[in-house]
Amino acid sequence: GLQDAMLQEETKRELVAAVNALTDMEKDILIRRYYYEQKPRDIARALDMPRKQVENHLYRSKQKLRKAITLG
Repeated sequence: GLQDAMLQEETKRELVAAVNALTDMEKDILIRRYYYEQKPRDIARALDMPRKQVENHLYRSKQKLRKAITLG
């Protein structure tokens, strides 16, 4: 119903705000990983950084986004 649609809209706004709050590097890595479906090792190679660093960025970014959505 209408209430569900309003909740979804609010969640979407919170998610967009949380994504916008990420650093350019975090956004770049998230987009490469989830939009272009690149593997962390390929992202690491493309950005010339250790794979572990890419995985750390992904982990932290997902934590930030999860917190933004659950706290509302």
